[in-house]
Amino acid sequence: MHTIKFVALYTGLSQHTIRAWERRYSALTPARTNTNRRLYTTADLEKLSLLHRAVNSGHSIGQIASMTVKGLTDMLSIVSPTNAAYSPAISISPTTNKLIPMSEHAKPYLDECQRAVERLDVEGLEDTLSRGAALLGSAALIDSVMMPLMHRIGERWREGEARLAHEHMASAIVRTFLGRMLDSYQPAAHAPRLVVTTPAGQFHELGALVAAVTAASEGWRILYLGPNLPAAEIAGAVHQSGARALALSIVYPPDDPGMENEMSELRKYVGKDFPILAGGRAVSSYSAILHSIQAIPISNTQSLRSELEALRSR
Repeated sequence: MHTIKFVALYTGLSQHTIRAWERRYSALTPARTNTNRRLYTTADLEKLSLLHRAVNSGHSIGQIASMTVKGLTDMLSIVSPTNAAYSPAISISPTTNKLIPMSEHAKPYLDECQRAVERLDVEGLEDTLSRGAALLGSAALIDSVMMPLMHRIGERWREGEARLAHEHMASAIVRTFLGRMLDSYQPAAHAPRLVVTTPAGQFHELGALVAAVTAASEGWRILYLGPNLPAAEIAGAVHQSGARALALSIVYPPDDPGMENEMSELRKYVGKDFPILAGGRAVSSYSAILHSIQAIPISNTQSLRSELEALRSR
């Protein structure tokens, strides 16, 4: 039997969502301890994992909560593996019954990707990413392969162990692959809209693409605007598209003197209560202005998923 904390880690669902699906839709009826703590079976883990995938493929939880594991499996059998939003952070070894971090499953793909970049092997990198997507799922591919890969290549370039060409090649392939992943999602027509971009002066877009794919895997409709967009243009897109929220990636540079004015103008244009999510390597450098405009800080993709889920439940 498993605790709700374990179930949340395994399935990628928040504890709030798990409780809500039980209470509102009777998706599960977990056992209880003497102190009223929930306990879940392995079958419960499987069903919640399938429900997560189905919801993020556009199905309504209210319509599928009562389905059996077999029914959910049959329904999802037509979904492409690269379209699988759910990818557990851990798995259970069938031989030892011990927990295996997803990062251990991903490491061979990460190492193979790095070797392909070092050889400037475009086809090899694309092939490894495709195989990783099929086995790991989109979430683990991003968290445990793509992002660590770009960090490794960047570090090797800064240390003089790789050429700028290696970094550019890796960025180009990862950017294209993320774009294809984003295009593969087909959210429900009534799903909330999220605008994703980078502010003026921010030209690095990989973080924004990661945010876009992550949000799409959570069932959001994405309006991706690319990098380097002035506040007035961002706000115009927000209002015209009827977006529920805005996600900004702020990576480089960390010392743009124009950022304070851009963020102040953005808050004024979108309205004082409109949700602005801000993540990226350079966010801490702009913490004062982001705090003043009440932007929601995003530390990683799991943080983004949690905040998006909270926005949808309001």
